[in-house]
Order: sequence, then C-alpha cells, then structure tokens
Amino acid sequence: MRPMVQRLGYVALNVADIDIAIEDACTVAGVRVVERENGRALLTSNQRHAELILYASNSDSVRSIGLQAHNVDVVAAVRRRAEQAGLTVLSERPSLPCIDRSVTFATSEGHIFEVHTPIPLTQPVRHTGPGIRPRCLDHVNLSSRDSEAISNELQTVLGLRQSERTTGHEIVWMRAADNRHHTVATVKGPSGLHHFSWEFASFDDFKRLGDTLDAQGRFLVWGPGRHGAGDNLFACYIDRSGFLVECIAEMEVIEDENHQARIADPGENLSNPKVVNRWGALPPRLWTEHFVPFAPPITA
Repeated sequence: MRPMVQRLGYVALNVADIDIAIEDACTVAGVRVVERENGRALLTSNQRHAELILYASNSDSVRSIGLQAHNVDVVAAVRRRAEQAGLTVLSERPSLPCIDRSVTFATSEGHIFEVHTPIPLTQPVRHTGPGIRPRCLDHVNLSSRDSEAISNELQTVLGLRQSERTTGHEIVWMRAADNRHHTVATVKGPSGLHHFSWEFASFDDFKRLGDTLDAQGRFLVWGPGRHGAGDNLFACYIDRSGFLVECIAEMEVIEDENHQARIADPGENLSNPKVVNRWGALPPRLWTEHFVPFAPPITA
C-alpha cells in the first residue's frame, strides 16, 4: 500500500525568543524568512512557502509536525484512520493560510501531526545570504516512551513503511511515499521531539557548518559521521532555542516495493557503529538524552 503522505511538510516550534530563533536559523542553517506577522514567522530553504514555522511563546516547545499528503482525499482518509485507531482528532482547520485542507491529530503520547495538502511553491529557486543554505527540511525523530507502539500508530494511520528497526524497537525508521529511508523515526525516551533535520548538498557544507558554529563560540554535538541506518552523512548541533538540529546528506532511497524492514542490533547504549556511526564515534549523552516536549494541543 502506498503511504498516505508524500514527505515531511514542516516543523512548527514555540520559542521564547523569536528574534534569536530567526537569527539562528538564518545565520547557521541558512534559511530565509518568507513572512512574519502576529508573533509567527515562516521560514524556508527552497521554493516551498514554509518549512520551519516559529511562534513567539513563553517557553520553547514543539507545536506540531506537518506531513504533506498527496491530495484532499488523503487528508479525509487520514482523519478516518485516526478515529478508527482511537486517536484524538484535534482540528480540521489548516494552521496556515497557504494550506488548503488538513487534519491534525495526536498520538497516544501527545505527538501532534498536521496532515495537509501540498504547501505551494511561492519562493525563488535560489537566494543569497548567510548560513549553509540547505536543500530542504528532511525528517524528524520523535522521542517516545513506547517507540514500538508509536511507530505502529503512525504506520496504521499514515501508511508509513518501516525501513529499518533495532532488535528491541529502540529506534524505528519509517519512510513516506518519496522512499527516503526515513521521514519519521521513533526513539525510546521521554515523549517529545528528539531532533529535526535539514538536507545539505555535500560534505563541504558540513565543514562550513562546523566553521560557522566555531566562529560563534559553539560546537557540533555529534559528527560529522555516517549513519548505518539510512547510510547518510550527518552532523548535529543545538540551536539557540535548545532544539537539536541534524544536518544530513546522501540519504538512502529505497525503491524496492518488496523491501523488508532490516533489523539491526544497536548494541548496549547505541554502541554498535554499524548502526549509529560507521565512522566510529558514538553519540554523546547530550545527543542520546535530548528531547523537547510537545506543547498542549490547540483544538479548533
């Protein structure tokens, strides 16, 4: 069965200092502001009208994760599936004026997803400015108390396909219709968002990222390296609002319709380099223990 969603749509974050959050996203990642009004800023790295959405708030938290559906019929089907799975449907009102139709639901642990019709392409192909200037927003990793249960919910409601998992479901990687190794992954931990990811063009961008952070007196949390799961290059840093940001390149694309999910032994405390980092350096506690909670849902 074809996945109900095509790709990651957006990441929406509540931030205590929206000016600092915007500056950090623009000067480090290298995205640009599309519009800003009424305590909300829309940023993008490409032609899409919005990828990173920032809301002025009293504290830093996750507002919602957007997943782009193929069309209006899929949005309606996701609502039916969410209700059949016993999940809470929070709203059918699109969160942005540029979204035609959507449905927002919460997992059993409170992760909030808005499945929406395609975000329009309103921006120039290229832009100039500081930062690395990624290609696109790539994936999210959720932190969940029961990684297996949450991954099953998302596969049931969204039709995501399991690409790979660890033996004890410590991490489950799932792909959307674009067949990239993972659009959403779940990892055992307190309920929330572990990280979101930008796709870079090449390894040269990782060098620029490290130098950019160094010039600001900051550092990479982990990487550069190459994940075993997904076979992608990676490097991670924490932005100035406290969110863990991964930057990746060369993500595996799974074209085989008969692909069977690979099962890998992660080793004690993610110590198997063939899964976590083929180049050797294992994740530090700053990475493994990181999470940011979702804010209480806004119903409409």
